[in-house]
Amino acid sequence: MKQKIITYVKNHPKNIAFLFWIYNHILGFNRIMINSKNSIDIGAVLLNKTTFIVKGINNTIIIKDLSRMKFCKININGNNNRIIINEEVYLCNTELQIEDNDNEISIGEHTSINGTTHLAAIEGTSIIIGNDCMFSSDIQFRTGDSHSIIDLGGNRLNISEDICIGNHVWIGTQVTCLKGVHIASNCIVGAGSLANKKFADENVILAGNPARVVKRQVNWLRERIL
Repeated sequence: MKQKIITYVKNHPKNIAFLFWIYNHILGFNRIMINSKNSIDIGAVLLNKTTFIVKGINNTIIIKDLSRMKFCKININGNNNRIIINEEVYLCNTELQIEDNDNEISIGEHTSINGTTHLAAIEGTSIIIGNDCMFSSDIQFRTGDSHSIIDLGGNRLNISEDICIGNHVWIGTQVTCLKGVHIASNCIVGAGSLANKKFADENVILAGNPARVVKRQVNWLRERIL
């Protein structure tokens, strides 16, 4: 029955869009604070106790069909920023924070974030998360340090950088990803790890502080199998 409902929504989202609108605006206890200089496009999506606060102009939020957000916050303070949440994404206790201009946060389809997670993009950077990723809880992604480190000549050293996560990546509990991190597809990041650089190899386990490759030739499933 569940799959039939999902298939119907995929094929006829406009037919039941008003039901999602009623729930999101009346029954879901959501708070949406976006002025006419910004845009939000919410498809056949369920929102529950979720807050949107957007300050600035030309900011865009797109949430595609069959995604669900519970106890989430989206906060944008700047101009020309984009947040894209693709089809069938599940977010719980997730905060998407953007400051400054020309940033982007994108979450690929079928990705799930299952507990307290903070994704922060600043200074014209992006956080790109691929399809079918699985995040645990107490996770921090930050593209910048929020403050400046300078040399004795007054030149800034800690420039903000993009974060990019491939497809089908499992991020364990209490993981921190700092600016410039790239993780290839089909990888696992172990609990409590600190990632601070690019990892080009697929099918590896990363763990430690700082994170390093601890095992190769692996993959993972959402299901527990015998």
